[in-house]
Amino acid sequence: MPRPAAGVAALLSTALLVATACTGSADVPVQPHRTVNIGFLAPVSGPVATVGTDTRRGAELAVEIVNGRYPIPLPLAKGAGLPRLHNARIKLLVADTHGSATRGAAEVEQLASDGQAVAIVGGYESAVTEASSARSEKLKIPFVNGGSSASSLTERGLDWFFRTGPSELDYGRVVFSLLKERQSTGTSVRRIAVIHQDDQYGNDGAAMIKRLASHVDGHVVADVAVESGTEGLVAPARAVAEEEPDVVLTLLYTAQALALQESFRSLAYRPKALIAFGGGHADPAFLRKARAGAEGVCSRFAWSADLAERNPTAKAVADLYWKHYRAPMNDDAARAFTAVMTLAQAINSAGSREPADIRSALVNTDVPGRDTIMPWDGVKFDDNHQNIGARGIVEQVHAGRYRLVYPYDVAQAQLEWPMTGDGW
Repeated sequence: MPRPAAGVAALLSTALLVATACTGSADVPVQPHRTVNIGFLAPVSGPVATVGTDTRRGAELAVEIVNGRYPIPLPLAKGAGLPRLHNARIKLLVADTHGSATRGAAEVEQLASDGQAVAIVGGYESAVTEASSARSEKLKIPFVNGGSSASSLTERGLDWFFRTGPSELDYGRVVFSLLKERQSTGTSVRRIAVIHQDDQYGNDGAAMIKRLASHVDGHVVADVAVESGTEGLVAPARAVAEEEPDVVLTLLYTAQALALQESFRSLAYRPKALIAFGGGHADPAFLRKARAGAEGVCSRFAWSADLAERNPTAKAVADLYWKHYRAPMNDDAARAFTAVMTLAQAINSAGSREPADIRSALVNTDVPGRDTIMPWDGVKFDDNHQNIGARGIVEQVHAGRYRLVYPYDVAQAQLEWPMTGDGW
């Protein structure tokens, strides 16, 4: 088995503030506790509202930790506020994208003008993040994203866009590493079927899968794109089933993930293995609405509740999340939390509310893995502003919840291949 990444092995409302003064100027002294506004984009209504709620909660918890005092060994957690800005508090201005790229871009404009946001964070759907960050680029305001994975987002040559979470290529590497491990035991994984959204997230991911297929001497026997809003997926499901693939890889949002499950069931077809690239299969709503048929489904993640139990820092944050929201912290919440914490550290390091200063601080960010809740090497951006420390893991649904199954040396449950379980 290959050695795991170092970070994995280590175990891993809106209120507007009227403000006009520049920071750090001798002529205009900074007042203690002045608010620093950051905008947060999330689909808190619409078809993926459950995910939007999770990301909002993760972002809010990060702000509360920065603004309060909690016994958590994280940067900025010991004091109250941003020490290099005279303990100024962060105010999170939440804007609902409703999953619309047009609306997301408009919200960035609104947050920057009326909200006086010094930076933008968040975004979920890659298409929304693409449009929103393009608007942020025009306005010259930093945009920090943790939850959108399309590799192309950091290949546009933007100066103001940064991604803390893994790209789809990063996730693809861990998924194909798992496939390679299976192949070494004699399991056939060469016939690959891909079913994906017909959008940036899905098309970008499908192209990445085709590039990585050679790692297992494989080929894509079915490449099926589905439109957002499609209610029934019987025809796409049949197209996949007829090819008799060794593994089915998906890039779908929640409604389509549920529809695919129902369509496979109606065809009495059970894949040998189904590995999701996040999306709807990672949405808690998927487990709640299709629990009987979810057993054995795998998905890639950037955070693991299993590993959090063994990491005191991550466990402390997850416990605080439960205390606040009476819900378990999940991958989407953890990625939003990490994006906000990274931005907060950059603002503090800059000692300034000026977007250009914050951007410079982001460029020079170097957060070690121990100072995050993620099973990563840390947060450090390459020339494309992609975090080179981000890593992916693979989990599988066992008894109605996702359990860590890969990398093997940190797994908390045994991978079931072929899939078993009722409901298929």
